Amino acid sequence: QLTGKQVMHQDDSEFKDDVFIVDENEEFTEQSMNPDVQGQDLRFAFDRPEYRVMLVADKFQTGFDQPKLVAMYVDKKIANHVEIVQTFSRLNRTAPGKDEVFIIDFVNDPENVRQAFTTYDKGAHIDEVQDLNVVYEIKERLDEHGLYDEKDLAAFKEARFKTIRDITHTKSPQHKALYAATAGATALYNDKMKMLRDGMATWEAAFEKARAKGDEAGMKSADHHQDEYAEQIKALIGFKSDLGRFCRTYSYIAQLIDFGDPELENFAAFAKLLQKRLQHEAPETVDLTGLVLTGFDINARSDNAEDEGETPVLQPVGAGGGGVAGDKPKFVKEIIERLNSLFGEATPIQDQVAFVNQIFSIAGESDVVMAQVESNTREQAMKGNLPGAVQQAVVRALSSHQKLATQVLKSDRQGMTALVDMVYDLLREGKDIDLGMD
Repeated sequence: QLTGKQVMHQDDSEFKDDVFIVDENEEFTEQSMNPDVQGQDLRFAFDRPEYRVMLVADKFQTGFDQPKLVAMYVDKKIANHVEIVQTFSRLNRTAPGKDEVFIIDFVNDPENVRQAFTTYDKGAHIDEVQDLNVVYEIKERLDEHGLYDEKDLAAFKEARFKTIRDITHTKSPQHKALYAATAGATALYNDKMKMLRDGMATWEAAFEKARAKGDEAGMKSADHHQDEYAEQIKALIGFKSDLGRFCRTYSYIAQLIDFGDPELENFAAFAKLLQKRLQHEAPETVDLTGLVLTGFDINARSDNAEDEGETPVLQPVGAGGGGVAGDKPKFVKEIIERLNSLFGEATPIQDQVAFVNQIFSIAGESDVVMAQVESNTREQAMKGNLPGAVQQAVVRALSSHQKLATQVLKSDRQGMTALVDMVYDLLREGKDIDLGMD
């Protein structure tokens, strides 16, 4: 409870027509200031769609757990380092549709805030200047696929403006218009992906049929067509991966500088929605027949970062992906040796490479995995989502690389770890393995 004298600001007397002039003896409580909630707990009232902003004092500063919070405006000094971390951590909750947060602090010393967080995280620093052109480089790669045009972007911009205007005037936003503006690109991508998946399945069946007959020529022809379809699928999956890379890169760099490019801002919003609508292989299409769980492992995560050493040095964000045909990682020979060590020399190296490249492509579809790989050391990434993503990718690869996928799934823990390690290297390099330059 506060009185009018307590809530008045020292400068209020400077403005004669100030709308917030109250009697010194007037009382302010949660109930009197929130008559519309009818006594409901404010934590639950905030869940209702009509409430989007909450003014809080100490009570909710450190103990308010509402996952929907995405923004915080701080206009008071925070007492100490512990409360700084606790206050800012109110935004550190996940919720559907929540993919970014921000804090605007009007009064606290930035260096004091930084020191507060160094108690728990030593942080990192970037040793080179960030190249802003990487955003445009990624967009050029996306444009080359021809899945959208200027009309789609113009329609999206109009729908987006109308949606923002409706929200401002407390009308129901027209999300249908936004979805309609991305419908063309969504349909093109999803239809093409389905066609390619169906084509791949057809040639896989043809290969098995030819093998049953001992038809070497038929097997070779079917294998050739499978490779062609696999390349097209990889390129299409690369489009979605680049969409995610564009959204992450734009969001990061836009915090550092104002691009001054409204069309690029519109494209970023378009790409963000489009990415969520693109499909990949459905889980129910993966054949798990004969797959048996042979064991599992539980790893304890250390609360204290082993990271008592030097502050990690990060590289600026690059355009990544989209490597020119023929490019290959500088460590390709080393990876081939690691492949033979994992699978043995009985399996053709081309089959091993095709399998690992497919795992690389599938794992790279995840924005979370890519963000963790791009922003963390190998040791840190191995504690994140990458190992699970690789294991899921191996399961998905059973339909196209049954022998190798089964071998990995049935191998000991070291086998899967070795594969995850290779995929990490490929994701960091941004290119798959190419044997064409030996």
